[in-house]
Amino acid sequence: MDWSSFTKGFFLNRETLVAVLLLVDASVPPQKIDLDCANWLGRNDIPITFVFTKCDKMKSGKGRRPDENIRDFQELIRQNYRQHPPWIMTSSLTGLGRDELLLHMSQLRNYWED
Repeated sequence: MDWSSFTKGFFLNRETLVAVLLLVDASVPPQKIDLDCANWLGRNDIPITFVFTKCDKMKSGKGRRPDENIRDFQELIRQNYRQHPPWIMTSSLTGLGRDELLLHMSQLRNYWED
């Protein structure tokens, strides 16, 4: 089975799916694969939370700050969402966003248990 069709089928048919956490590298400009995935999820009304990783650094030679890359990403996916999905900035190096992400996941779990 094709991985893409398996994954899409899972997202479309999983009744207990509360949300998808899409990890996006914020240290580089928006990548086509991330945009395609985010746009597909949005067009199919699948709940999503963007988890922007590596928010503590910039790739050498790229010249863009993570917050600029995040803003560009959000602008590029805006057309496929009625309401902008939640997003969390994270860094495994500094711990940025750790507590916020854990709280968010806990709230999603509580939603599923209701």
